[in-house]
Amino acid sequence: MENNKMKNLASTLETIVKVVGSIFFAVSIVCGVMAVLVAIFGEKMFAEGELSLSLGFVKLYATDALEVKTGFMNAYVIVGLVTVMIICVAVYLASKLTRSVLEPIKDGRPFEAQVPKKLKKLAWVVLGCGALIQVAGIVESVLLSYAYSLKEIVNPLYISKVEFDYSVDFSFVLVFAIIMFLSYIFSYGQKLQQESDETL
Repeated sequence: MENNKMKNLASTLETIVKVVGSIFFAVSIVCGVMAVLVAIFGEKMFAEGELSLSLGFVKLYATDALEVKTGFMNAYVIVGLVTVMIICVAVYLASKLTRSVLEPIKDGRPFEAQVPKKLKKLAWVVLGCGALIQVAGIVESVLLSYAYSLKEIVNPLYISKVEFDYSVDFSFVLVFAIIMFLSYIFSYGQKLQQESDETL
């Protein structure tokens, strides 16, 4: 028995996912171009203005006397742009996988044989993307700590030492597990559908 609400929702979601995927793909191209330009032109790509450094809830503003190591700053910006580019490409690929999952659902066939495989691929994209975000965040923090001389920013008379606290968020592993679990449910549903079709 066909479910029109399910088919209509899947069709609407497919359109939304297609638009979102296209936007992220365009952003990935822009980030790639910007990363190349920063690699070529370096600090010439940055607008001159007030230098600031955000440390959690504290934002520090520096005078012109503070020396910024431009090599590390350029590397910081390039790593950030490349990371965003890779994430945008991953979102684009995830949107294509999601559309391929929604395709049989909008035709009223939610337990198609390919759906569990596509969900597993989607889960792996989420896991890889989440790991990349965490690693890139740590790399960016290290590069930023070298770009700014933190001992010059904070007065050493009042600070005994500077520590760097790098944190990693593993929530992407939970999303991976949920999507992988859904793939097993759809796989089981596909087997039940196949058995039902064979008995008719």
